[in-house]
Amino acid sequence: MEPDPADGRDVPALDAFRRSEPAGGGPRRVLLVDDEPGAADLAATHVERLVDGVETVTRTSPADALAVVREQRVDCVVSDYNMPESDGLELLEDVRAVDPGLPFVLFTGRGSEEIASEAISAGVTDYLQKGVGRDRFEMLANSVENALDRRRVERDLRGVNAKVTAIHEFASDVAAAEDAADVLTRLVSAAERILSFDRCVSVRRHGDQLIPAARSENVSEDEVRTFDVGEGVVGATVAEERTIVVDNLSVDPSDPEELEDPNDPGRETAGRDTEAASAPADDQRRAEELADPVGDDIRSAISVPIGSYGAFQAVSDGYAAFDRSDVEFAELLAAHAADALEQIETENTLRSERDRVEALFDDLPLPVARAVASPGDTPKLDAVNDAFEAVFGLAGPELDYEAIREGIVPEGSEDVDPVPVIDAAEPLQREVERETTDGRRNFILNVLPVEQPNETIVYALYADIDEQKRVARTLRRLHETTREMLRGEDREEIASIATRAAIDILEFPSSGVRLYDPDTNTLLPTAISREATDALGERPAYGPGSGRLWEAFETGELVVVDDLDEVETAIGYGEHRSLLIVPLGDHGIMPLGSREPGVFDDTAVQLARVLGANVTVALDHAQRTAQLRERDAELQREIDRLEKFAGLVSHDLRNPLNVAAGRLALAQGKVDDEGAREELEAVAAAHDRMEELIEDLLALARHGQTVDEPEPVSLAETAARAWQTVDTGDAVLRRPDDSLAVEADPERLRTLLENLFTNSVEHGATAADAGAADHTTVTVGPLSDGFYVADDGPGFEMDPEEAVEYGISSDPSGTGFGLAIVREIAAAHGWTLTVTDDDGVRFAFRTDG
Repeated sequence: MEPDPADGRDVPALDAFRRSEPAGGGPRRVLLVDDEPGAADLAATHVERLVDGVETVTRTSPADALAVVREQRVDCVVSDYNMPESDGLELLEDVRAVDPGLPFVLFTGRGSEEIASEAISAGVTDYLQKGVGRDRFEMLANSVENALDRRRVERDLRGVNAKVTAIHEFASDVAAAEDAADVLTRLVSAAERILSFDRCVSVRRHGDQLIPAARSENVSEDEVRTFDVGEGVVGATVAEERTIVVDNLSVDPSDPEELEDPNDPGRETAGRDTEAASAPADDQRRAEELADPVGDDIRSAISVPIGSYGAFQAVSDGYAAFDRSDVEFAELLAAHAADALEQIETENTLRSERDRVEALFDDLPLPVARAVASPGDTPKLDAVNDAFEAVFGLAGPELDYEAIREGIVPEGSEDVDPVPVIDAAEPLQREVERETTDGRRNFILNVLPVEQPNETIVYALYADIDEQKRVARTLRRLHETTREMLRGEDREEIASIATRAAIDILEFPSSGVRLYDPDTNTLLPTAISREATDALGERPAYGPGSGRLWEAFETGELVVVDDLDEVETAIGYGEHRSLLIVPLGDHGIMPLGSREPGVFDDTAVQLARVLGANVTVALDHAQRTAQLRERDAELQREIDRLEKFAGLVSHDLRNPLNVAAGRLALAQGKVDDEGAREELEAVAAAHDRMEELIEDLLALARHGQTVDEPEPVSLAETAARAWQTVDTGDAVLRRPDDSLAVEADPERLRTLLENLFTNSVEHGATAADAGAADHTTVTVGPLSDGFYVADDGPGFEMDPEEAVEYGISSDPSGTGFGLAIVREIAAAHGWTLTVTDDDGVRFAFRTDG
């Protein structure tokens, strides 16, 4: 718990963001607000004990709490309702004005339907009533943990969506780059802005050399140089066109001790790639051995190929600073940069070889239409190439410019007028939609004017970007599906949603989800599509030795097989030729198949990775939710067991007790011996004692149930009636004012007072026998937030808190359940009970929080 700054001690500073801890690091912070310092500290102690990875901050006033929210990082607020300066709902309004999404739990002892309704309407995350016992704080801890988990999931989802959106914007932005240097500069800038990489370099391939093209401001000229293809990590990245991640770069590869994480002696650092989760020790050292000597402050690196054009590299001074998410997003950025470089390369080729375009016109793989314009005349269609005819289905000398335009330009889409392009004598580029033989698709239209002595030739060249647009739409739909999965009730429902997403969104009809069953150590066919069943047949559970399925689950690494007919497999895959297995963390795998070979290209793999990551997050959430439900069910089972126990006591003990009492009465009528009669009277007293125990046990079970519908009850009248049912002897009762009312169950409030009066009178009578005062005075009076019952007797001969435990009594004739019943009745009402022993005993009941 963090102390209040008023005590003069230093308050720990907020955790600084570190590149080696992408989520920010440090525990989650819970702010507890209660004008009773002890109540706030007690709640904080339970929350820290029951919720992993949290630290608590306590404040005793709403103003101080609001200052913490404004000035520090807070992940959840737990607040009392009734406080001197303002109530908890006013604090909620002030907190939400600062952070609209901050979870806010109202934890109050003043429970009423009106407050609950107002709290729900105000938008509290949860509403809990205080009470006595650990279960109340377990419920509070559950509520806080749920709120923190939801905030983390929402934050992670927002972060992923924000990155996906930003990367989509980068794709559009980089497509407008003028040259390769511009692309590589924008790539570095995007990595800094979107992925928060602060030390980046992009290099471009020229022949067999890699030349630095752009770098972050934090990277000096001395830190970059020209590499040969195949040299160092960046050279290997380009040569092999694969991503390499190094966890510990600044080491001596020949010294095994240097390959250990100094913060975790049991972990060996590794050079990783995106195709293997773990590798032999020699392979693990390979990345470090490839590394060019670097500064002492560089420990880890990520190196991503930019197609065949070069590489992007980011470094950090932190150990293992780059996780799987960093890799995937960096690869997406690099892929868009590669697409832009490919586009620029295509455009440059066209510009540099305008004179050769005529000869190559028919052989271009991209659709091209050629128009000719004489000075002052409207352009006229001259020809279209074979690719244009194949894509758009239009060709022939009989087609003119207007016929082509009407055939391929959809209604409402932009039509590019070539006249302004001819007048400006500059190329024009637009993103357009066009009708093709396969339906409407997206293109980048490049309009290229070529000036001739007597005319201008205009080439309209179409580059298909429909796949790129499809990927962007797919990512958006996948993240919409994630929200649906997070609402799933159980693992099976999530698996069904994931399988449907693979079919509907990724267009992989042969798909499914296998979830791990720890009892059998197998992967169960939880949700399998009809297409997969048709191709594979009915599939059993698979365990160790099941080849690539188990390998993907055990290693956590994605598996791709382009042609199952060309490899040996441990199990049969029916009619499938292609196989893609996506691991789902500890939950299982998602196998995807196809009857065609080579179906799963890089795009398909990346999209499957995104779906798999989202499914894993949803399964994690469902697992945590199930654990919480099981905990609640266990509490309910405990209540049921207590009720069954009470029934056992009432039925199974009373019957033989009644028989024994009847037999005793018969025996007493037949015995004349005085000594025997005294013994039988002792037996009768024991029977009475057993009856008292049974009644008190039943009272505990009955009075411990929660009071759902309390009503205003006059404390003075109830005290008077309770006093009449107790053998008070010479004791005196002082009642409160008749206007004092308590929200309670009338009968249970009366029982509470009867037990307290009995306790006071019995202990007072014992003291009188010992020579104390002649009579005991019992007082029932008001508190600012409740009421109290006190006497002027001798007090307890034990700790006051122990006196209210089950079976504890200093009176030899008592059962030890009277004060325990008092405690249970208070807890059932949501009241806080405090017992003090100073010049008599005082029981204080806080009824308003």
